[in-house]
Amino acid sequence: MPCEQNQLNVCNTSNLIANKDDGYTLGFVEIDDQGQFYERKQAESLLKILKKEQQPQYVTIFVHGWHHNAKEEDINVKRFKENLKETKLRNPTFKVTGIYVGWRGETISFPGLRLLSFWDRKLVSEEVGRNALSDFLLRVETAVNGKNPGQNRLLTIGHSLGASVIFNALHQVLLERMTQPDNDEPRLGFGDLVVLVNPALEAIRYTTLREATQRYHREHGFKDSQNPLLIIASSESDTTIKDTFSLVRALSAAFEDHMSFAADEETAAPPPLALSEWELDTTSVGHVDQFITHRLEKSGDSEIPPSCDLNAGWLKNAVDARKKQQRQSGESPSGEGWLSSDAVSHNPVHQPPLQLKHLKKTSAYDPYWVIQIDKNIMPNHGFMNQKSFLCFIDQSLHETTPYPISAAAR
Repeated sequence: MPCEQNQLNVCNTSNLIANKDDGYTLGFVEIDDQGQFYERKQAESLLKILKKEQQPQYVTIFVHGWHHNAKEEDINVKRFKENLKETKLRNPTFKVTGIYVGWRGETISFPGLRLLSFWDRKLVSEEVGRNALSDFLLRVETAVNGKNPGQNRLLTIGHSLGASVIFNALHQVLLERMTQPDNDEPRLGFGDLVVLVNPALEAIRYTTLREATQRYHREHGFKDSQNPLLIIASSESDTTIKDTFSLVRALSAAFEDHMSFAADEETAAPPPLALSEWELDTTSVGHVDQFITHRLEKSGDSEIPPSCDLNAGWLKNAVDARKKQQRQSGESPSGEGWLSSDAVSHNPVHQPPLQLKHLKKTSAYDPYWVIQIDKNIMPNHGFMNQKSFLCFIDQSLHETTPYPISAAAR
């Protein structure tokens, strides 16, 4: 980690990298197993930079997962740098800054014994999220979006156990911003968009947020101007989470009491997802069928190009197209069941390489998306080298905070 590798320099300078050639700044913030900063000056130096910047900013916070850390040779560090370079190419008018949150995701390096560290690292991921990181994230949000609202962009990504870190840090923030104030204005999330990729996160941890969102929809309904706030994206072929995570969770959950859910007395609805606590506690959120709200897949037989065609406003266009179809069929125009490909011309030349399907399990503008990713887009547990998926995230961020995209960024 930078604090350990740069003994001749203090952490508040050794954790910053300004890559002038590729046009981005990268800062490291490292957190110990008790959820405290290794060196608080790392965080303070980053916050100072964000507060002083006058140019429009595009800030990405990334939290790595199991078997990773903040060492220079870590593959996540290398790929995060590559992703920041790509972000700058797509957003040339923005000051691009990356914040890499490092923690001890790897404690055992011997291949045959690495699996044994999961229980311990899972608990530590919760500690990392609950303590100093929570305050730091809120301070970053204030520094980036607190002044000149709408000018800057703040994207937060957590992968695997890093998603557990982010969820623990932001769960209460997301819950409060979904329910308060109690009116029908568009809901707010954290920053502009939070993305949890192949999260090592039990589905039961998500139920409170899901139920709060459903309750809000029953009482107020989401406005057509509501944008995505939280994306939980899981590959259908991620055996690390689908199988290994479930097996390990089952071993640890075997000593806990679990019950089946009762029906909702107010709505007389079936049990929330008709699943037992055991099933929800031993299955990751992205692999519970009843939770999955969207599916991302290739829109044709052609290869997915590495370029990224950004199209702000695509969500509204897709929902409007679906409503038009429903009116023509004599259905109620709810917009549910929309396809992102319906937002663009049906000329094959202009068809996007990816298509997002709304699966009619939530309202058309529900801001919490649980997306099943086709194996051709994300073939395994990793994602940082999947440019088409990263482009999709960028498109979703533009939908959240639309702004003109220059021709050079396409």
